[in-house]
Amino acid sequence: MNDYGKIRHLILAVLSAASLSACASGGSTEDNLGKFLAAPNKYVLYNCAQLAVAATGTLAREKQLEVLIAKAGTGADGHFVSAVAYQPEYLQLRGDMNEIRRYSAEKDCKPAPAEAKPAAPAAAKPAKRATGHKAL
Repeated sequence: MNDYGKIRHLILAVLSAASLSACASGGSTEDNLGKFLAAPNKYVLYNCAQLAVAATGTLAREKQLEVLIAKAGTGADGHFVSAVAYQPEYLQLRGDMNEIRRYSAEKDCKPAPAEAKPAAPAAAKPAKRATGHKAL
């Protein structure tokens, strides 16, 4: 087995273990891994206005990364690129967003903006045939 195969197996094993632990704890994998990647107490000294600004910036970057992950594709090489290039930052941002929400609730701030699911692309209209015949 070459080095690429060993790395691939290692990544798959880590992701599988993370998925299983998330199932056992009842939370989503992204949120559970995000807890480990986010700096604890990062937002403890923030006031409500600062938390709102941090939430807005964090959500904007999350959306950018979601687009990049989607562009990477669903093939094996696309998953690898996503896992190496985008996923760690995305998971950290998820953890940061959980921390922002927690401190917003503790400080009785206005709730942090909700996560917007990426909009599904509009269905393409079927192209009309360019024949000179009328449809019956």
